[in-house]
Amino acid sequence: MRKLNVLATSIILALGSQVVVAADYLLDASTMSVGSTAGENLVVKEGCLDPTKTSCTEKVKWLAAPLTKVGSLDVVGSLSGNFQIDVSADFNNVSKGIIIFTADNKSLEFSIAWGEYGGYEGYNDASFYPKGFIAEGKPTAAGGGYVYDTKWSPNNNFNTITLIIQQGVAQALINGSQIGESITFPPETVFSRVVLKGIDSSDRLSEVKVKGISNTASCSGSSTTTTPVSGTTNTGDLPQIASNLDIKIPRGLYAQSAGIFTPAGSIPIWANLKYVPQNGQHLWTLTGAGVLPQ
Repeated sequence: MRKLNVLATSIILALGSQVVVAADYLLDASTMSVGSTAGENLVVKEGCLDPTKTSCTEKVKWLAAPLTKVGSLDVVGSLSGNFQIDVSADFNNVSKGIIIFTADNKSLEFSIAWGEYGGYEGYNDASFYPKGFIAEGKPTAAGGGYVYDTKWSPNNNFNTITLIIQQGVAQALINGSQIGESITFPPETVFSRVVLKGIDSSDRLSEVKVKGISNTASCSGSSTTTTPVSGTTNTGDLPQIASNLDIKIPRGLYAQSAGIFTPAGSIPIWANLKYVPQNGQHLWTLTGAGVLPQ
């Protein structure tokens, strides 16, 4: 289930452009019913923290693939500047990957392997590297860290993988400890999707968060207008477009459907959108929003 806040307004912009609203993506197995599906071949299961046990006082939920399949998750949306990805999982064998792609398939790739290697049970390694970016005039195929003893805690424990990206610098952490070296890439880079791959029936994926992903919506029109936001009744509620194209919405209705995260209904909110053009596109990012008194 994707958690996105979308503003319902009647602003029309004659720019042949796109409006981007920053939000968060959240997939949380604990809030989903057993048997629910997500991504490709991912199904919610329930059991004990120790999956070898059939009886326990408190059960947990997770996403895994069916026995004969491999699961993946593809989160689509614009990511640039500062953003963060958090994955909580109990990975048990073979290689797993978290890849952040640009539209032209450049990427930052995180991978971790846990299992047996060369007769040594408990072998684990992790790597974090760029593909397709240019470093000092040369194409970069790999870099970053390749690390043994990654602070990954096996034996039926849920671990947290965190990817932190801040203005062209990326770092990967496992349970709060950084692995390898930070990666640098052009700070103006815009990523278009996050992919988790290699999840099998023995893996347990608990939660995925992408903080700062943007939902893009097209805008069109023959003139720039500021008609009232849906549900408003006075001119004081009109959206305000500044000379630098920043937008302030004193009052608008946030419409939400019934679902896992929120009940159906509408609530009045205020919102500020900052004009942040990128790569020849006219884009706006939500910089602040709040709930108004009913």
